[in-house]
This record gives sequence, C-alpha cells and structure tokens, in this order.
Amino acid sequence: MPTSPSGRPLPTRARARTLVAFLVLVVPGALLAGCSSDEEPRSGRTPRAGAASASQVSAAIPSEVKTDAKVAHVIGRLPGTRRKAVRQQVEAVIDRWWQRAYLTTGHARIDATRVFAGFTPGAQRRARFDRALMTSADLRAESVTPLMRKVRLDLLAVNGRARSVTARFDLRLRTSGEREGRLRMNGRLFLVHRPAGWRVFGYDVAKGWM
Repeated sequence: MPTSPSGRPLPTRARARTLVAFLVLVVPGALLAGCSSDEEPRSGRTPRAGAASASQVSAAIPSEVKTDAKVAHVIGRLPGTRRKAVRQQVEAVIDRWWQRAYLTTGHARIDATRVFAGFTPGAQRRARFDRALMTSADLRAESVTPLMRKVRLDLLAVNGRARSVTARFDLRLRTSGEREGRLRMNGRLFLVHRPAGWRVFGYDVAKGWM
C-alpha cells in the first residue's frame, strides 16, 4: 500500500514545489543472501528471452544523450551474460517510460496503458493518480531536452536468475514554454520479472526544479 514519502527531499529553488511519491507493493518471493559485486563478469550462460530490448526504444532517444545504465550490486550468483541481459531489458523499460512520460510533449490527457506499459496494473493505477509527478503533463512544455539519463541497478538473483531489481535513476531535462528551466526527476523503481518481462511494481520518485 502507498505510504508517505520517506526519502530525502530533492533540492529545488522552492521546496514546496518539489513533488515526491512513494509506492511499494509487496511481491511474494524468497530472498537469498549472497555475494555482492559492482562489476559484470564476462563469462556465463546465455539468458532467456525477456522484456523488450533496448534497441526498440533507441530510435526515440536523442543521439547526444544516451542512458548511462550499469549494474551496481548483485545479491546472489548471476552469470555475466545474464547481468547484461537484465541491464538491457530494464533499461528498455525505463527508457520507454521516460520517453513517453517526460520527453514527449502534449499529454493533456494521460493514456496510462501506453505511458505506464512497463508497470504492473496496481502500480499503473497509482502512477496515473500521481501523473503530475510521474509525467510532464503538468508542465505544458513546448519542448523538452534531456540533459542526463543515469540508471544504477541492484539485482537480486535466486538459482542463477534475476528475480527483482531496484533501479536508482537520475533524469534531468531542460524545458521551454510556460516554464523554462532545468527539471530533475530522481529516485528508485522496484521491478519484478513477469512472463511478459520486467515490470515496475513500486516507485520512490522526486521531481523538482533545479
């Protein structure tokens, strides 16, 4: 169930203008204590086919600002090729959300099915309620230019396969229109693997002007 924000406030010119939301839905599953690593080994088995590949959204990403996504920590054992596959799949989910929610202008009406396609049904409903935070629909911007796209992933692996991911992200934009300036969205996304691929089941997100 949604709880009140517990993260640190995002620095802005006026703290009252910072929006923060926190949502975590409990997902059943066993936790496994194990090793932690911030590097991706080069050896390992080929992963299963999973979520949409990063190439499906790369065409929509401005060439001058690519997403910097890396695996930061792994709990449990996960071969290097599978770490790479998870990184690419989760990156594609996040890029698709960013592109449709923040980098495309003119969302007077939010199509939650499209914008939050990578979210579970429960998280999608909550994100639609938090659309002023989870999209740029409130900005009425004429143009949006990405300045930074950064993602760091913490993976939980069980029996050699990734079961859940915490994605720490930092997205910074420049807007023009009714409000010109630099906008920052940062926080965490919590993802679980479903038959259809990786899905966001919870989030802890802050949004504010820099």
